[in-house]
Amino acid sequence: MQSPKSYIRNSKHSGTSPTVSSLETCLNLQGASCPMAFVKARLFLDQKHDGEIVDIIYENTAANKPLVRSIQGLGHNIVSNLEDALASPTSPPENNTDPHSASKLQLIKVRIQVKK
Repeated sequence: MQSPKSYIRNSKHSGTSPTVSSLETCLNLQGASCPMAFVKARLFLDQKHDGEIVDIIYENTAANKPLVRSIQGLGHNIVSNLEDALASPTSPPENNTDPHSASKLQLIKVRIQVKK
C-alpha cells in the first residue's frame, strides 16, 4: 500500500494569478475509490493552510460520484471541476475478444480552495 505522501506532487507556479497560491499541490487518487478516496483527500486537505489552492485528480466512476460533495461538506470551496482530456487506460478482461471492451477511465481534476 502506498503512503499518502507518494500521491503528492509539488511544483512551482508562476504566481501570475492572484487566485492561485505560489505553491501548487496535487493529490493523485487514481486507483482509489470512495470511501478510501475521500479518506485520503481529507487527510491531504487537513494538512493544507486556509486559502491554499490544491488539485485532486480522481477516476470518474460511480463509486467516486460523492467525492466532490463530501469535500464541500467539509467546508472547502470548489474552484473548478473538469474532466481531464487525458484518460487512464483500463485493462480488458483476459478472455474477452470484444474490441470495444478496452475502454478508458475518464479522470476528473477538481481545484479546491482550502477553508479552515
